[in-house]
Amino acid sequence: MQKVAILGGTFDPVHYGHLLMAQIAVGQVAIDRVVWAVDRTPPHKSHSVLASFEQRREMVALATAGRPDFGLLPLDTNLSATGAIDSLLYLQNLYPEAQLYWIIGADAFQTLAKWPRCREIGGLCEWLVAGRETAGVDVGLMGRSIDSAGDDDMLVRTQTVCSVVATQMAVRGVQIRWQVLAMPAIEVSSSLIRCYYNEGRAIGHLVPKAIETYIMTHQLY
Repeated sequence: MQKVAILGGTFDPVHYGHLLMAQIAVGQVAIDRVVWAVDRTPPHKSHSVLASFEQRREMVALATAGRPDFGLLPLDTNLSATGAIDSLLYLQNLYPEAQLYWIIGADAFQTLAKWPRCREIGGLCEWLVAGRETAGVDVGLMGRSIDSAGDDDMLVRTQTVCSVVATQMAVRGVQIRWQVLAMPAIEVSSSLIRCYYNEGRAIGHLVPKAIETYIMTHQLY
């Protein structure tokens, strides 16, 4: 059975953390295809999204170029752009025989029980929740190794978050499936990249060269 995972986000901009999360999911779970879903304007970030939907989508396309197992969610005029929830339902119709997964960070996952239509969406996929700590991970995307910070508490906390969310969803009558992705400790976020770039600091260690060039060419952030 084909395994298809969705990775949704604002990607303002896409960075090595996003790419590593997808790469680890492919290796750990044997995902056949990761479909990237770019949110147009998430309600909770409506005042902080600086690049347009088209620009953010173009950056994801650049960042995932050369990876046949990575692809963008097809643009469809009948698909509402209210976020990754609609995108997952769209994928269910697009890949009716596939096993679906959702790649997500622990911070976002812990709010699952508060999502609109959480009962509908919770059991449709297996949740791959990104942890922060692992030992000696070779980050091929960045051409260097990242050593574990030696703090196993992060992994334990991530597992605890997942267990709590599973209990919250069970109370709502939904049994969810989840596993923690073995993520290294990486200090990278889209907001950090925007801040660095705005201050004239280097961002080449945080994003692929194509993304750095795109940001400079289009004078983003």
